[in-house]
Amino acid sequence: MMKKMLTLLCAVMLLFTTACSSQNAAQGNRDPKDGLTVAIGGQITTLDPGLTQETVNDYVLRHLTAGLFRADENNQIVHDLCQDYTVSDDGLTYTFTLREGVVWSDGQPLTSGDFKYGILRNLTYGADNSWSIYYPMTYLAGAEAIAGNLDLDPTQIEIEGVSTPDDNTLVLTLIKPCAWFPQMLTNYVWRPLRADIADAHESSWAFKPGYPTVGPYTLEECNENEKAVVVKNDNYYDAESITMPRITFLVMADSDAQSLAFKNKEIDMALNITATIAEGYPNPEEIWKIPQISSYFIALNSGSTGPDYLKNVDVRRALALSIDKDALVSAVGSEEYYRVLHGYVPVGLAGAESDFRKEQDAKEKYLEYNPEEAKALLAKAGYDESNPLKIVYKYSQSQLHADVAQILQQMWQKVGINCELTVVESGVFYNQVDNGDYEVSRYGYSAGDDPSQFLNLWTTGQQIVASVDDPTYDKMVDEAGYLVDHTEYMNALHAAERYLIEENVYLIPLFNYNTPGLKSTAVQGVEMWGLTPFYGHCTIQSDAA
Repeated sequence: MMKKMLTLLCAVMLLFTTACSSQNAAQGNRDPKDGLTVAIGGQITTLDPGLTQETVNDYVLRHLTAGLFRADENNQIVHDLCQDYTVSDDGLTYTFTLREGVVWSDGQPLTSGDFKYGILRNLTYGADNSWSIYYPMTYLAGAEAIAGNLDLDPTQIEIEGVSTPDDNTLVLTLIKPCAWFPQMLTNYVWRPLRADIADAHESSWAFKPGYPTVGPYTLEECNENEKAVVVKNDNYYDAESITMPRITFLVMADSDAQSLAFKNKEIDMALNITATIAEGYPNPEEIWKIPQISSYFIALNSGSTGPDYLKNVDVRRALALSIDKDALVSAVGSEEYYRVLHGYVPVGLAGAESDFRKEQDAKEKYLEYNPEEAKALLAKAGYDESNPLKIVYKYSQSQLHADVAQILQQMWQKVGINCELTVVESGVFYNQVDNGDYEVSRYGYSAGDDPSQFLNLWTTGQQIVASVDDPTYDKMVDEAGYLVDHTEYMNALHAAERYLIEENVYLIPLFNYNTPGLKSTAVQGVEMWGLTPFYGHCTIQSDAA
């Protein structure tokens, strides 16, 4: 499952905890009908499955939507709206039989046509979701020809890659084999949508309460700057398993505010606390530590909208070599939550023989700390005390991001680089970065299926405005996708990562983060569906203190 989960990541808000509430003193004076209250770390930017890129959105969408497959607690796929499927001998044609009897929350039957509309609508939505449609555009036959075309009506389009022989059968035809295609289908961009609900080129419908959903919950209330409230969908195909009637996702960007609200029993879970808060927290039983397959790194805009100094690989390398990652991680928090990354793809994904990151680190660690070489590279590029390099580092509102920014500023200052820090609201941060409105920026990404999810992120086809614009890199990643032999495929991805990081320094990896959260001990039954928590099966123990 991939997602610029951001992302991204968004970096760092993947803290998983749970709660359900209908109870006692453990929930202070709150009304039991309030259900579960979960504090998330940033503004909800969209609830449109075809556009989402950020983790805070995923927290909510996980409960509103359903797809052919979903990930389980071990990040393995399980059938969701798909009853069964077959694959042709050449690996190019997937035929899916839908689960029988599934209806939307308003009682209308789910059909294969809803999947077809969702896919074609997302492909033709426009520039705003060019990141989200990368995989459908890359793999589905005929998709590239229609991608981003606002003049097309998705209800009238036919492409080779999507067909519906009957209401219960969906056929997807690829232009090249993809060993992890079923895992790819857990992504939101493949979810079913209805033409009478989801506008072809507009997404505000997804914030309007009451629209029909096919997932476990429906949207009861939403103010993207304050909260989203979801309530149980009684028409969900597995409604009997849903024990939590209502969930409130409360927007609360400040980590200290989340911690205080949790202590005051105003919330059941806090998904945005810092490692410092967790390390000093008096009740260890309320700390939830979940390793994430995540990468926190620095994006360098060497593309058309970037500054001239970043066109020089020596300058990019100097920026990287002047960062003492071990010192940075020690300052940010303990190794229990943060681990130095010596490459871009994090620990946790399969490689040629073992873990992708670990097998590469055993051979070579990229961009190791060397401040003297950094100074020499700056001098070679024409920068010295009389003409210092001046950069602008952008980050979004979060204590972690602020701490990292200040530490980087100090490290760069030591080699003669003057760094100006710019902070923007989380709700607009990725929009600015995606559109190339930055010089140097923090970035976070999480994905759990395949190393290519991280590497594809910086191909020109997946960027709205390319800050990494390198045809050679694009070709390396694309050609890797055609390799059937597993070892050859992984070795090709290793080569692409080395080209991206060590040879050209288009990005600067910093650390892998395992995000801490706070969870009431009264809450039981929270599940991880892939990299995102699911609260539908949780209960609250009334005798919990």
